[in-house]
Amino acid sequence: MQKKITSASDPSAATPSSKEKDKAPAQPRGIINCISGGYAGGGNTSSARKRAYRAMLAVTDAPKAPQPIQDVPEVTFRSTDFNRTDANYDDPVVISVQLGDLIVRKVLLDPGSSADVLFFTTFEKMKLSSNILQPYHGNLVGFSGERVPVLGSVWLQTTLGEQPLFKTQDIQYLVVDCFSPYNLILGRPFLNRFAAIMSTVHLCVKFPVQGNTVATIYGDLHEARQCYNISLKPIKKSHMAQVNSIQPDQPRLTEIDPRADFEDRPMPNEDLMKVPLTEDPMKFTFVVTTINTEEKDSLIRFLRENADLFAWTPADMPGIDPSVIMHKLAINPEAWPISQKKRNLGAEKRLASLAEVKKLITANFIRKIRFTTWLANVVMVKNSNGKWRMCVDFTDLNKARPKDAYPLPCIDTLVDNSCGYGSLSFMDAYSGYNQILMHPSDQEKTAFITEYGNYCYNVMPFGLKNACATYQRLMNKIFENQIGRNIEVYVDDMVAKTMVGSSHINDLAEIFGQIRRYNMRLNPEKCAFGVRGGKFLGFILTS
Repeated sequence: MQKKITSASDPSAATPSSKEKDKAPAQPRGIINCISGGYAGGGNTSSARKRAYRAMLAVTDAPKAPQPIQDVPEVTFRSTDFNRTDANYDDPVVISVQLGDLIVRKVLLDPGSSADVLFFTTFEKMKLSSNILQPYHGNLVGFSGERVPVLGSVWLQTTLGEQPLFKTQDIQYLVVDCFSPYNLILGRPFLNRFAAIMSTVHLCVKFPVQGNTVATIYGDLHEARQCYNISLKPIKKSHMAQVNSIQPDQPRLTEIDPRADFEDRPMPNEDLMKVPLTEDPMKFTFVVTTINTEEKDSLIRFLRENADLFAWTPADMPGIDPSVIMHKLAINPEAWPISQKKRNLGAEKRLASLAEVKKLITANFIRKIRFTTWLANVVMVKNSNGKWRMCVDFTDLNKARPKDAYPLPCIDTLVDNSCGYGSLSFMDAYSGYNQILMHPSDQEKTAFITEYGNYCYNVMPFGLKNACATYQRLMNKIFENQIGRNIEVYVDDMVAKTMVGSSHINDLAEIFGQIRRYNMRLNPEKCAFGVRGGKFLGFILTS
C-alpha cells in the first residue's frame, strides 16, 4: 500500500484525505514468524504437524468470541509504566529469569517465536548433563527459511519476577547449537504459560501472580542494545558453533573413532620379515629381523603353534560369547523411530556397497530384514589406500541413546607405561567391533537400506554410539590381570611389553591364553612381534 510522503510543514499531513479514510487496508497473505517449529507447531512428528496445520486451516472468518481465562486479572498499560527517558521505543524486551537455581540474563521475549529456545552455550554454562536431553526430531525455521537442527528438549523450572511478586512454571525448552547474542529466547509457549502480556512501547512485561496482583518486569535497556549490536556484527566462521546436522549430499557420522587423531596404526620402527603361520604362504604375520636367530626361531615356533588365534577372513572369527558381553542400545522409550529416506549412490559407490554387503552376509555379520522401524542409509568413504569402506549413518539412532560414560584409558599414561621395555609386540584385533554380538532385541534397530534390500547387523557395527566404550569394557575384562604389567590396551590396539632380561614369549603365552579363553582373534597383517620400539598412539616407544 503506497502512502504519500510529506514533511512536517505540509498542512495536508495533519489530517488524512477522505479517500485515505475510506480505503480499506489490503488483506494479508500470511504471517511471518521469527522462529517457527517446535511443539507449538503441532509436535515433532509429521502426522502431528499435519493435524495442527489442518486445524489452522479450519479457522473460519468469523470465529466465536473467546472465553475469558478464569482467575486472570485485567492487564493494562498506563503512562506511569514508562520507566525511561529515552525517546527510542524500538528496543527489544530483554529481561532476566531464573532457571533452577541460576539467574540467566540476556533473555529475549519474542512473541513471534513458536518455541522457547535454550542455546547450547547457555546449556553448557549451566553445567547440565546431556543425559537429561530428551530426543526431538525436527528443525526450527527462521524468518528467512534457514533450518537449525534441534539437539533435544529439556524441562527446566523457570521463575519470572522476584520476591514477593514472582511465578514459577516448568517450561520445555528446545536446545539448539548456533550463534546468538541471547542466552534464551522465550516465545509464545512461555508467554501463554505465564499469561504474560508484553509491551515493547513500555519495554516491560506484565503477568498475574497470587490473587488479582499483577507483577511488572522491566527490560534491561543496556543489555538489549548490547545484544542488538552484537547480532549486527559479522560472524567469523572459526567462532561459529558447529551444528550437528546431516546434509543430503555429504552425511556426517556422529560416532567418531577416538583413534582418528592418529594417522597411522601402531607401527614398529625396525625391519620386519613375513613369517607364514600355516602351509598357505598368504597366511603370514610379521616378526622383527634384528633379534638373534635363537630368539627368532623360538618366537616363530610359538606363533605357528598359536596360528588358530589369527583370522584371515571374517569366517575365522567365532565371536565373543554373549554371556561375556553384548552391545545393548538402551534407546530412550520416548524416542520415535526414524526411517531415513533412501539416498542414491553413484555407480562406483553402488558396486562397492554391493561387494561389501556380500562379504558381511558371508561372514554372518548381517542378515536381510523385511519390516523395519529404524532405518539408516549407507555412507561410502574412500580409505587412504583407495578402497571404499561402507559405513552406516546411525545419526538418528545415536541421538535417541544415552551416553555410556565408560572411561577410555589416558593416552599419556599408556605411553609412559610402555617405554623402557626390552621387547614389544604390537597387536591388533581382527574387525574388533564385529567380534561382539548385538543384543537380539536390538539387532533390527540397526537396519540400513541399500540398492538391493534392507539388512540389519547381528554384530556390533562401527558408527554406533557407545561402541568404543563397550569394546574397551571387554578389553579391560579380558586383560584384567595383565594391563599395566605386560600389556597396554587402547580399544583394539594392544602392545605387549617385556622387561629387559625376561622372556617375551612367556608374556605372549599369558596374553594368548586370555585371547583363546575369550575367543578373540587377531589380525596377523597388523601385528608385529619382538620389536624394540615403534609408534603407538602417535608416540614413539623405545627401550
